[in-house]
Amino acid sequence: MKNRLTSKLPIFLSVGILICFSAWKSINTNDASLIERPNFIFIAVDDLNSYNSVLGDIPSNFLQKVYPDAESRKEVLERLTPNMDKLASQAITFTRAYSPSPLCGPSRTATLTGVPTHVSGYYEHDRHFRAYKSLTKVKTLPQYLREQGYFTTGIGKVFHKGRAYLDRGYFSDWPDQLYSWSEWINTNVGTGRGSNSPLEEKEEISKYWKQGNKTKKDFRRFGTSNVPVEQTWDYLNAKHISDLILKGHSTRRDNSGELKKIVLPKDQPYFLACGLFAPHLPWVTPKEFADLFPQEEMELDEALIEDLQKDLDDLSKTGKRVTQNTAFKKLLQYGIELDGKGGDLNAWKAAFQAYLATIAYSDRNIGVLLDAINRNPSKENTIVVLWSDHGYHLGDKMRKGKTTLWEAANRCNLMILDPRAKSKSQYQETDALVSLQDIYPTICSLAGLEKPSHVAGNDLSSLLENPKKSWEYMVLNTYQEGNHALRSDQFRYIEFKNGDQELYDMKNDPFEIRNLVEEEGFKETVIEMKEALSKRLKFYNQKKSEKTLTN
Repeated sequence: MKNRLTSKLPIFLSVGILICFSAWKSINTNDASLIERPNFIFIAVDDLNSYNSVLGDIPSNFLQKVYPDAESRKEVLERLTPNMDKLASQAITFTRAYSPSPLCGPSRTATLTGVPTHVSGYYEHDRHFRAYKSLTKVKTLPQYLREQGYFTTGIGKVFHKGRAYLDRGYFSDWPDQLYSWSEWINTNVGTGRGSNSPLEEKEEISKYWKQGNKTKKDFRRFGTSNVPVEQTWDYLNAKHISDLILKGHSTRRDNSGELKKIVLPKDQPYFLACGLFAPHLPWVTPKEFADLFPQEEMELDEALIEDLQKDLDDLSKTGKRVTQNTAFKKLLQYGIELDGKGGDLNAWKAAFQAYLATIAYSDRNIGVLLDAINRNPSKENTIVVLWSDHGYHLGDKMRKGKTTLWEAANRCNLMILDPRAKSKSQYQETDALVSLQDIYPTICSLAGLEKPSHVAGNDLSSLLENPKKSWEYMVLNTYQEGNHALRSDQFRYIEFKNGDQELYDMKNDPFEIRNLVEEEGFKETVIEMKEALSKRLKFYNQKKSEKTLTN
């Protein structure tokens, strides 16, 4: 049965576990060396692709199709994510970071457990990850830090969902409160009206959202809202973490209506996590954000749609299936139904505007956190990690969404600010190929801890010291069972469970227009990439057979 209890523990057992954790903590936090360990501020952003000022100029960024004039695009990017840009000025930006899986739950689970998607078998997010035998006893990143003496607390969407609730009669501990957190606050997430708002929420939904005439809200809708930013959930969640950073304490009302006060212990380092839901759908934000991106500035036209359609001609059979009857095609068709000729472009521009507006809204909340980070009395010993769980299509490959093995769905954001690192000059970047799978071992290293034996991935700390360091690793993406992509410095190789293949030269064809898998001059490359993928899968499956997933 789906959506069952992630950990179906009786209440007395749950209480027992918490008592044991509390007792353990009281023993472990007396170590003076704990205070010398760095604090961590961990910012997770949902569904944020490369449409931002930090990655706006990478060769594969689809914004270059929407705003082909470089100067105009620069102006748009400055409006879009000024706060991410401020963080980038202090941090190391990983310009080629990739998700373990192009879907929220599997990506976050792989990142926070250290277990690759194809090893755990956690391909969907229909249930909590601990319902899977491969992950029932796994130690998550915050859980491991907690056991090592850290005070771990968070709010928002860090794991797949930001709150626990009864689901089909079972208690689903989606935030993993019992194991991962010293303290957690269950709240809602996103752009909607928060618990402090006296307003009656009113939304003006775009006519191009086909279900717009229905009274029941659908998470796929897009448009604008009358709720001020300061009264929305993501803002309130960011403000909670901001108060913890600046004051050492914060009081929030959780979903049950209970006031919860979180106090940072003075004798422990902390790990503070803030999960920002936007720009995940629904794309409904205060109108001020939509106004930043007038549709008339977007140079979308029928010629571009034709080019995107032609791009599908040389896909594998599976690739063609993935691009049939997509949400994007339905959006364009509905625009034509409403407006006639040109309606497809009108609908596309409306959706694009809404997505950019929601990114700008999320950036505003990142700004709340960044302001606190820069005024943090402990900032010289506080490491900041900002990441997004995967990428997003909004027209390319005739798709709207994630869940593909192409570049756009898997390229994500990763910035790490370590004030202790030697490389402190502004706007440091590395083009090393890295994965979100590398976050767990990197944080362990930065905290001076050995990583648990089950954790996959590479330690990126040397890149924080020297962003130009030679780095020769490939990155694995997995979507559902048996479907993988392997990204090398030059190529993206895709292999589906049924044997279908695709190959793209990312240096010379960053938008993946030309599938090279059948071309004579690339037969050897296909063989090499296939062998490299096989070795990568075999290596992790061997670790799984050695039962190193749990400690």
